[in-house]
Parts: sequence; structure tokens; C-alpha cells
Amino acid sequence: MKEQTENISDLVEECGEWLRRESSIRKYGEWHEITFPFLDDTNDQMCFYVKTSDGATSFTDDGYTVAGLNAAGITLTGKRLDRLSRIARRFGATLNPEGEITLETEGSRPDAMNRFVQALSNMQSMTETAQHRVAEYFADDVAAALDANGVFYTQGISVHGASGYEHGFDFLFQRSANHPTRFCQAPNRLDRGAAERIIFGWTDTEQASERTGSKLIVIGDDRELELRDSSVQALMSYGIRVIPFSELPSRANDELAA
Repeated sequence: MKEQTENISDLVEECGEWLRRESSIRKYGEWHEITFPFLDDTNDQMCFYVKTSDGATSFTDDGYTVAGLNAAGITLTGKRLDRLSRIARRFGATLNPEGEITLETEGSRPDAMNRFVQALSNMQSMTETAQHRVAEYFADDVAAALDANGVFYTQGISVHGASGYEHGFDFLFQRSANHPTRFCQAPNRLDRGAAERIIFGWTDTEQASERTGSKLIVIGDDRELELRDSSVQALMSYGIRVIPFSELPSRANDELAA
């Protein structure tokens, strides 16, 4: 047992030696660039910057992590941005408005560097939520597209139908001189089940007297696969307009703006 303990102690020391041997440091003005032998999501070694001033040590990734997420096709809005900020805070780091991840300490520098590296590693794992892998954040992507086209909306509303049941909608576009009130759903996946739920909810909603003349629009995610004709036809048979996400930029101003 003693021999096994000594072997484990040797392993810890060997790991420390390996980290020192495989890491590199370069000086850039008041900052030092540190490269660790840990691979990020692009199979590059993890790189960040450190400086010490007046007893405080500062760490930054110089915006590299967020730039990498953007390059992977991830729009950092809504839930994604909240999640990224929570990850940073968990390790004592901060995500600033410019997309830079920072951490400052006047305490243990090894502990701070360890937390900073963990923060970067966990935040880079956000690539698992790239648009072509996970549809969980589709409504956020729709909101980003609406913002880009200058369309005003209210996001995440609930109304009562004629039955008294409450129904949630992803967006609401206000009534104007050119358009009636338009409710909107942006389901993660527009399959038969989603179409049936949307039809049921809308049929109950539009029967409420205060919603006379209101319309429903469904925005479907066709970035990876074309929308299913059967689902689209089922919605259209109830007077529900369907807009594929790929057509949103060309149709937003005419059909969704005031």
C-alpha cells in the first residue's frame, strides 16, 4: 500500500513536470501569453494572457472564446448568452459586453489560473449547442433575425383561449393600419406532433372574442432539413401562414413589420 501511495505521488509530480515542459510563455508588452497543452474545440492548444500590476493578477482570453463560438455558428443571444455568463461567474470570471472573458485576483495565482482555465474550457463546450446540432434555441435565432431586419415584436406571451385554457406564443406582432394582430410560433421542430399542438392552441385562441381578426404565423426551421409538406399543409388548412426560416429575411418586412 505504501509503495502504491508513493507511485501516485510520483504521478502527480510527473504531471506537474509535464505541464511545465509542454507549456510556453511569451511576453507582449505588459501582458504574457501562456499556452497550455490542453486542446480546445478547434484542436489548438489553449491560449490566454496574464499580467500583474499593484499586487493584482489579471487574466484575459482577448475575446478568443466568443469569436470561436461565433465561428462555429452560434449566435450568443438570449439563453445562450445567459448560460455563458453563468459559466463564467461560477469560476469567478466575467464575460464583458465586448465578448472578452476576464478574471482578476489578489489572492492565490495558481488557484485563479486553474479557475480561469476551467472557465474557458467549459465555455468552449458551448459549441455543443451549434445550430446544426441542437434546436433548443431556435426561438432565440428567430429573434436575432427579426432584430437584424428591424422588426419590432413582443417575445414570450401567454393568452387565454375561448375555453379558458392558457396558450403560450413565441412572438406577438402588434396590429397596425396594414396588418391585424399576428401571433407567432417558432417550434424547435415542425413535425406532426408540433403541428397538432399548434392547431389546437390556435383554434382555441382565435375563438376568443377579443382576438377577432387575429392571425397566426409559424416560422419553421429549415436550416438542415426542408419543412415537412404534411405539417405545412395541415397548418395552412387552418389558415395558419408558414414562413421557412431561410425566407425570413426576405419576408420579414412585408409580413411581420408594422
